[in-house]
Amino acid sequence: MSSKSIKLWWSDRLMSSGNILGFLYGERKDTVAAANLMVTRMKTSPNLSMTKREMRFFAKDLETGKAGVKYSYHNFYTKLLRKLLDMGFVEKDVLVWDARRKKTASVYQLKIQPASERAPQGGFVKHAWHIAKGWNDLIQG
Repeated sequence: MSSKSIKLWWSDRLMSSGNILGFLYGERKDTVAAANLMVTRMKTSPNLSMTKREMRFFAKDLETGKAGVKYSYHNFYTKLLRKLLDMGFVEKDVLVWDARRKKTASVYQLKIQPASERAPQGGFVKHAWHIAKGWNDLIQG
């Protein structure tokens, strides 16, 4: 991709509506719905996380359609979760205290992005700020 290509993919409509997952996944309805379910499920945990075992069972529930969305197990790990990991929105192998088991557990954890209150002047930095701000609003909202 050339340096000009971000303007081709930038959607003011998606960003102004706060649909960060729609922006990240190109409005693929099943992928956006599966990502939204994953984020909602992770937000129920006090440390915004899911263990690897919970994530595996969640992916299996998506594959069978029990979660309300039918989404392939393979695509969940290779397309949905991999993109969030690569972009830094989710961290893997974070150690957190599991009060139920009374030991530390290795988890996938949602990561709050460092973003200032005010947007930068313009260009790529402003677009990156909008993405980070949209992600933080999704996590904290």
